[in-house]
Amino acid sequence: MQQLKGLGTSTSKSSRHLAVKVQNVVLQPRASTVPPSTSSSSIVNSWTEWQPLKEIIVGRCEMSCMMKTEPAFKAKLKEGHALSSSFGRRAAEAIEDGERELAEFINVLEGKFGVVCRRPEVIDWNMPIKTPDFEVPNGNTSSMPRDVLLTVGNEIVEATMSLRGRFFEYRCYRSLLNEYFERDPDFKWTSAPKPSMNDSMYRSDYLTSSMDRTELVSKRIYCTNETEPIWDAADIMRFGKDMFVLNSFTTNRKGYEWLKRHFNQRGLRVHFVDFPDDLAPMHIDTNFVPLNGNTIMLNPKRPPRPWLMRLLQENGWKTIVGTSNGLPVHPLSHCSEWLSCNVLSIDEKHVAVEAQETKMHELLSKNGFEPVLVPLRSIAQFGGAFHCCTADVRREGDLKSYFPHIDELEAAGKEYQFAPYGAEEPEAYKTTK
Repeated sequence: MQQLKGLGTSTSKSSRHLAVKVQNVVLQPRASTVPPSTSSSSIVNSWTEWQPLKEIIVGRCEMSCMMKTEPAFKAKLKEGHALSSSFGRRAAEAIEDGERELAEFINVLEGKFGVVCRRPEVIDWNMPIKTPDFEVPNGNTSSMPRDVLLTVGNEIVEATMSLRGRFFEYRCYRSLLNEYFERDPDFKWTSAPKPSMNDSMYRSDYLTSSMDRTELVSKRIYCTNETEPIWDAADIMRFGKDMFVLNSFTTNRKGYEWLKRHFNQRGLRVHFVDFPDDLAPMHIDTNFVPLNGNTIMLNPKRPPRPWLMRLLQENGWKTIVGTSNGLPVHPLSHCSEWLSCNVLSIDEKHVAVEAQETKMHELLSKNGFEPVLVPLRSIAQFGGAFHCCTADVRREGDLKSYFPHIDELEAAGKEYQFAPYGAEEPEAYKTTK
């Protein structure tokens, strides 16, 4: 293995007036209180992962479920994984722990940094999902808004999603998006086309292929095929004028093409990347993590292709290699120890990071950042960490380019958006003859 060195359905239409009791905690199934009006009419505006954060959606754990094993999820799980035989409501204790940690995270964002924190509505995910194309016994969670919502400038796009249990996951955010639409005359609200998610969308023979997983992934062959565009919002990293999209179990090439056509109309450049040592790729935000406008953190076990490393170098980016304390992951989580890299930049200096990840604290401090320590380990059971459990609404700052060499290529009329197949390399960033 190459390694880097040094370098559902709501319970009621009036659900926001109900209270659902979980053990000794009373949970309020409603969207958060509308904050005071901002000084500007523009509420939604975020171009990068690091400009000063002003407003954010923080997920919630109430009513969360485990999804029943399905084609795209089964390929993600290792043989014998506890989630292979578990579905239905998450344990009350897990929900209570997750909500307590999210509340503390919100206290830090609001109290120390003045960030407006919004919450989605509580949805009862323990309800059957049935469409003309598929049926599953329950949905997933409201705790991971980054997977569902992509904010680019004044636009929020609802992702297509690729797992059947997540088909209706956008519903818990709709009241917030509708509010933004009413309050912000510049807000653009877009919903990407929902895929059918019928059997033809998945490779039924993926787990029994004569090729081993390493060979499949190296050729960018995944458990979903190209019958329809699919993409999860967490497969995208925003760098101002440039966006990087991960080819994965949850985002296919046709999904990338949809994103490229959509955002090219706004003058943005969209690139398609992969990490061949990630044998179960699902979301980019533990592998390719920009911390500010000139520093990116990479995963030591899942390095980029050589051409992508050269692209970063030619455009003046400083690369640092992520680290982990190797904290154990809950048996009912599909995540890995590399949640340590799933951090959230509050601004160009401050980075929210798991309180127990002491090696990450040291790495960030060594590179000029101030780690903001927050205990958030319980959220791993629900599918992520700081970046996953949030979705940007507003960051302070305008659109700009952070890739001067790509600017030059575009100005010269040369190839300036990159989406190679397999081990191919773009001409501008070739590393082999």
